Amino acid sequence: MAITLSYGYIKNQTGDKGSVFWPDLEFNIQRINDHSHNGVNSAKLSNASIDSATQTINAGTWVSVAGGTFKQTVTVPAGVDLNKHLPRFKHDASGELLFLSVNILSDSQYEVFINDNTVALQVAYV
Repeated sequence: MAITLSYGYIKNQTGDKGSVFWPDLEFNIQRINDHSHNGVNSAKLSNASIDSATQTINAGTWVSVAGGTFKQTVTVPAGVDLNKHLPRFKHDASGELLFLSVNILSDSQYEVFINDNTVALQVAYV
């Protein structure tokens, strides 16, 4: 007798006949095809399961704002929506995480502010 597992897949038991085994196998294949990782029909994916889009902000394009502050306008990579993903900045040379101010201009463009115009950044959108 087959067992229905936590996300609805069917696990056959030793001795299940072909009249049970093949329909259950077909059901499981269709279920795998149709799952969406929504936590109902399959386990939810964690954020760690998804690679972040990344880009580099070059040091040579900072623009002076005032009082030792510099800014750059950044257009995000294709597929990144600033309504859903936030930029995380790292110093390009040291890898140190930087907490910089941003001003979101649209769903695909933002300004980032820094106090050192010699710094290049690595950005991950999480």
